[in-house]
Formats: sequence, C-alpha cells, structure tokens
Amino acid sequence: MKNDCERMEYTGERMVPEGADYLTFWDHVHRYQFAARFVDNKRVLDVACGEGYGTAALAKAGAVRVIGMDISAEACEHARRKYGVDCLAGNAENIPLADKSIDLIVSFETIEHLEGPMAFLDECVRVLAPGGALIISTPNKEVNSQAGHYNQFHTFEVSEEEFKAMLNRRFSRLAIYTQRSTTAPWWSIRSFAAYSKPWDRIRGAGRLRNMIVEASCPHIVGEVDSAYRMKVVDKVLENPPSMAKLVNPFIVRKRLTWGDEKACYYIAIAHL
Repeated sequence: MKNDCERMEYTGERMVPEGADYLTFWDHVHRYQFAARFVDNKRVLDVACGEGYGTAALAKAGAVRVIGMDISAEACEHARRKYGVDCLAGNAENIPLADKSIDLIVSFETIEHLEGPMAFLDECVRVLAPGGALIISTPNKEVNSQAGHYNQFHTFEVSEEEFKAMLNRRFSRLAIYTQRSTTAPWWSIRSFAAYSKPWDRIRGAGRLRNMIVEASCPHIVGEVDSAYRMKVVDKVLENPPSMAKLVNPFIVRKRLTWGDEKACYYIAIAHL
C-alpha cells in the first residue's frame, strides 16, 4: 500500500476502514476474506469498490488481474492513490468493460442501492467469460427493513427467496451463504455463531462461548482496534483459526439446507 494519509469521509454509504462502525467494518472484512478464496488465477472485477481496500486484498490473494469499479470518480482516484490498484469510474448498470472479459465479479452490498438491479445482473452476465461467476451479497429484508432498520442509501431490500429468484433467471447454478445468522437450529454447531442461542439459558453456556470467542477471535471483542483499521488489507487476507470459524458471527458460511436459519446477510456464488 502506498503512503497516503488522506482518508475518505465515512458517511455510512461506503465502508471506510478508518471510520466505519464495528458491524460495518467486520461485515465487509469477512466478506472480502471469503471472496479471496476464489480469485486465484482469475480476472476479477470488484463492483462498487469504494475506498479500495477490498480490491487491494483481492489483488494480493492471487488474481491475475483485479479491476475496481465505482460510480464515484473521487473514490476511484482515492483507491488508486492509496493502494495502487487499477480502478475505473463506471455505473453498475452499464459496466465499461468488453463482453466476456472477466472470470469473477465481486459485488458486495451493491444491488440494493441500484434503480435497475436487473440491468446490473444482465451486465454481469455480459462481461463474464464462459464458466464465470458472480459473488454477490445483499441484506435480508426480513431482518433489516421489516424490523424497522431502514438504510437511507438502499432503494430496496429482498428476502432470501427473492434474492435467489433474481439470480436464477440469469445463472445456471447458485450456492447460498449466510453472514451474521440471527437464528439457527439449536442442535447445529451453527448455533454457536447465531445471535439467538436457546442453549445460552443453560447455566455457564454463555460464559463458555464468550471464553472461546475471546481466545479464538479476540479482534471482534470490543471496539475495532486502530491497528486493524490501519492494516485492513492484511486482516482480509488472514486465515481464521478453526475455533473462530465455529463462533465468529461475521464469517461467511454455507447456508444450512435443513432446519431454520435466518441471517442478516445472504451471499451467493452464481455460476453461468
């Protein structure tokens, strides 16, 4: 990363490492950590790259080439200066790249901001090469907007079924993942990371889980440490220890195909 003391203002619309709140910071870090597993030897487009830390991390994770794209020319210029990444200004509904020129598109918290979400998905299909894939996330309206947690920057939000329906019209195969599960079957190990844990009522169970969290993923305990904010790219590229994968609610996990699991966010890998 190049030396650059300039910081983007954090308004809540984009994740800015130096200023983002606790949930926003770790949500985005672990999403990019998940995506980094799939970029090796691929041409990657990071749609709505914002400040640029995610694009920089994907570039270091083994991609052949990574292009960041954001509707804000100012954000693109910031990303180029701060991280030295290839970044272009463009609208997600009219991606300024050639047909079949990208192997993998990463699009985190983008589609719910758009006036034309279907046009965006059509553009993804256009620029993806045969065998290409889209990794895309969106908030679950059943946890967010329907619970009264409205985001002023969102034009709409969808349920899991609506999200899958949008993608199934254009892609041949989907794999659904969750982030920050609110509920999970109590007999599943997934319940260790869910917010609602019936077994927490068992004496000592909550204390035991807190001890595991503090030992395996201390970075998510309390406020975000300034060291993590300053070295966010390195944090994205870390491989979480096994116990963290069990109890850290921010880690992206394959959606359970049985039982009742509901999450704050759904992430899909959609294959052409």
